[in-house]
Amino acid sequence: MEISVSLLRSTPLFHNMQDEEIRQLLTCLRAPVRSFGKGAFLWHEGETVTHCGIVLHGTVDAVHYHDDGTEELIARQRQGDVFGELLMAAQQPSPVSLRCAQAAEVLFLPLEGILGGCEKCCACHTALRRNLLQVTGQKFWQQKRRLSYLCEPSLRGRLLLYLHDVQRESGSDTFTIPYNREELATFLGVNRSAMSRELGRMQREGLLAFYRSSFRLI
Repeated sequence: MEISVSLLRSTPLFHNMQDEEIRQLLTCLRAPVRSFGKGAFLWHEGETVTHCGIVLHGTVDAVHYHDDGTEELIARQRQGDVFGELLMAAQQPSPVSLRCAQAAEVLFLPLEGILGGCEKCCACHTALRRNLLQVTGQKFWQQKRRLSYLCEPSLRGRLLLYLHDVQRESGSDTFTIPYNREELATFLGVNRSAMSRELGRMQREGLLAFYRSSFRLI
């Protein structure tokens, strides 16, 4: 498969790199591209992760399975998103499984190649490591934000914290979230029916307007 260099250029791992530098890195790293069908697993909980990935096409979810069989949606990765960099760096058994919410194509980058560089000591290898460190820091704060949602005792509070964060990131009062109702309830750790009722109350009170996954905070 031919990899879209323009797509990679827009990802945080290849930030501020020229097309030729990106092509050179892909050659040096021998980075494989793999295709997965909907519902396929990239890895399972307990496995050691040695590669991070970039979603070239499709959607990949990080999920955690509880002892009673229920699942918790931890994060969703879409086209251009980077995943697995924290697990790759930690070299510890993964606490989550990676599963395709849609058929996906993924570029995998090996830790050994990222840290080892190449014989030519290319400057782009240094840039890649610097970008990887920045991505790792951003993911830390994303998880810290999610923890703040889960620690909020009220259902309305969780919804407003999350929706305000998405609003700020979008830069607009009207925005689209990446989850349907069931997925949003799982992500926030709440009951779907109770969440739907609360959204309805908030809309009647004039706090927000929504249609499916599109929201407007008032």
